[in-house]
Formats: sequence, structure tokens, C-alpha cells
Amino acid sequence: MKKTILNKQQIIDLARENRYKVNTSTRFISRCIDGRYVNDDELPALAFPGADAGDLALLYATAANYGFEVDYEKALTTLIEIVGGEKNMRMHTDTHREGNGAALGCGHIKQMRLDPEAYHLTSDQIRLLDTQLEKVKKDGGVEVVLEGEHMEGAVVIVKGPYSLKTRLYMETPTGKREVEIFVLHQTLADERHRAWVTKLIEKKAIELYADLDEEYVYQALSDIAENHLMETAKRIAGGLPMYSVTFKNDGMFEVESIGNV
Repeated sequence: MKKTILNKQQIIDLARENRYKVNTSTRFISRCIDGRYVNDDELPALAFPGADAGDLALLYATAANYGFEVDYEKALTTLIEIVGGEKNMRMHTDTHREGNGAALGCGHIKQMRLDPEAYHLTSDQIRLLDTQLEKVKKDGGVEVVLEGEHMEGAVVIVKGPYSLKTRLYMETPTGKREVEIFVLHQTLADERHRAWVTKLIEKKAIELYADLDEEYVYQALSDIAENHLMETAKRIAGGLPMYSVTFKNDGMFEVESIGNV
């Protein structure tokens, strides 16, 4: 099926229908940027590439690129603490199968496995990540199964105290169709990264050199996060329009076009 590429007015309509208030008590529980999540009332507000698996990969890539040491076991433990326990750890897989019958994992993590260098990762770090994810699943982490083809028609960067569900039936030039969007919640991702960096330093999960400090680590993490987002976006969302949706406290919002992937 051909996907519907969404224009600014359609993003406005989708945001109006699909916005929901962030629950502050669960704001650090994550989902991926994938648009195939069901519009469930319990859908995590925080959307980030690869969900918790993506955040672990982000830290390891940042350490490798910016020159500080990571205690990998403590890094995982601190992330589990930030989200509120293993039961709140999130990752996803697909129902589609490879030619050999193997189940596909998260597309973001798959791209890292295919080209670690582009994500500032080493092959050893990818193998470590896979081992950690298996442990998380055994210890009660939630693996969400996403079904169907990618039909996302835009990439949307969300800011503010509301989030967006990813699917909506709307009128299109070819009739009423279900549309999907990729979503990144920038505000919540930034908040979680700041909290995580504080805990990483507190628990001595990272070792800093010279006069490097908490702000340095946060900024470095943010730089690599942008790299990871764009590397995956150009692989699975190449050519799609990008929009920002900025929410105010009362649920009102502004939409801006920010070019194409």
C-alpha cells in the first residue's frame, strides 16, 4: 500500500485529535519513534529512537566518541532505576520475518548492527548491547510487538507537556485512510537524559577525565542523540517531511515545517 505523505495542515489535524497530556509519574517510560504503535491509552509519552535499547546504545556511542569510561553493568542498572524497575524497561520487535525466518528486532537497533561505525559504536558494544537486552527481557522487561508495514508519512518532533499518538484515520486525496507518523518527544528525552546523567555520575557508572563534568556529558549525549536520530531517519524515513509540534500547558500548540529528512 502506498503511504500518505502528510502536509502541515494534516499534522495540525492529527495533533488536535491525537494529543494527550503527559503523566508526570510515568514520563520516563519510553517507546520507540515507530509509528505502528496502537493508539492505546497507556502509550508511553516519551518517544525516542530504539526506546531503552536505543538509550543504552546512545550512552555507549557517546563514551566511545567523547572519551570517557563506562561501567556497562552500572549503566544498565542506573537506567533501570530511572524508569522505575525492569517492568518498565521497553523495547520492540516486528512480526515481519527475514528470509531465513528470523524475527526482526527494532529497526533502529538493526541499522546499528548493519553499520556500527555510522553510529559511533564498535562491534563489541553491539554484542554487549544484545546480551544486555536479553537479560532485561528475562528479568521482566517489556518487548512490544509491532505489526504491519511502515506507513509513516512524516517525522514529528514534539515539545512540551503533551505527547502524540501515532495513528489517525483522515481524509486524503484518495479517500479516508489510516495515516501514521514517526514521533520523537524532545522535551521528555532531554529531561530523562539529564536525570540519567546525574545518576550515572552519582553511581560512578562513568569515569570522567580532567575537568569534564555533568553538563559536558549531557551535551555530548545530546549531540550523539541527534546523530542517531538522523542516521536512522535517513535509512527508514528518507525523503519524508519533518515537523515540530510545540505544546503549551493548556494543550494548544504550534506546528512548524522543518524541511525533509
